[in-house]
Amino acid sequence: MPEETNTKRSRLARNLSEQSKPTNRKVKILTVCSVLVMLLVVSLTVARVVFNFDGISQETRVKTLQKDAAIALQFGLTGHSDDKRTKQVVHLTNTAWQTEIATSVGKAWKSSAKVADSVTFDGHKYQKKQVISDLSQRYVKTLQRDRNYKITKIRYDRYHNAKVQYQVTPIDLPAGQKKVQRYVEKQLQKKSSEASKLSAEQLRLVEYAMIAENWQSVLKDDMPTSATRNMTITMLYTHENFKPIYQVSKQTLNNILNSGLSG
Repeated sequence: MPEETNTKRSRLARNLSEQSKPTNRKVKILTVCSVLVMLLVVSLTVARVVFNFDGISQETRVKTLQKDAAIALQFGLTGHSDDKRTKQVVHLTNTAWQTEIATSVGKAWKSSAKVADSVTFDGHKYQKKQVISDLSQRYVKTLQRDRNYKITKIRYDRYHNAKVQYQVTPIDLPAGQKKVQRYVEKQLQKKSSEASKLSAEQLRLVEYAMIAENWQSVLKDDMPTSATRNMTITMLYTHENFKPIYQVSKQTLNNILNSGLSG
C-alpha cells in the first residue's frame, strides 16, 4: 500500500511538472514582450522630446515649408493670400491684416503734419477722417500689386523650425507719393486764387484729398522701387494629425511687411 501511494504521488508530481512547463514559457514570452513594448515607448518618448520625432518625413516637411513660406511672404508683403492654408500659417484673415495696415498708415498720415478737420474747396467738401481713410486704402491697394521677391535659402534646426532667407525689391511709397504730390501742386496752381484763401492746415487737407483722388491715375503700374534687400525670417514648426505646418508670428509678419517698403 505505501508503494502504491508513493507511485501515485510520483505520477501526480510528474504531471504537474509537465503542465507547468508551457505556463512558464508563456510567462517568459509575456515578460519579454512587455519589456520590448516598454523600451519602444521609452525610445519613442525620448525621440519625441529630444529630437522632436513625430513620424513625418523630412521630405514632407521640406515640401510643406516651401508652400508655407511662400504664403507667409505673399501675405506679409501684400496683405493678401488666397491659399486655403493661410489661416494656419499666419493666424489672420486678409481683411484683418489689411485693416491693421490701413490703420497704421492712417496714424502715420495724421502724425506727419497738422491737418484741418474739414474744408470746402472747388465745390467739394473734404472731411479729415474720410480723406485719411482714402489715402490709407490707396497704400494698401498699392501693396497688393505683384511684388518682386524670391526664397534663396532655407536652414532647419533640430526641432524642424526653419530660417528662411529671401530677396525682395521694396516699393518706394514716399517717392510715389511725391510724384503724385507734384501733379497735385500743378493742379492747385491753376486755382491759386481760391487756394490762397485757405489756412496751411486746410490746404494740406485739400492736398491729401487730391493725392488720394489722383493716386491711381498718376502712378498706374509705375511704382518706384529701391535696392533689393536680403532678409531672413523664422518659421515655427508644428503638426496636426501627422500633417506638418510652418507658422509665423505677428512680429514676423510686420518684419516682412517692412522689408518690402523702402526707407
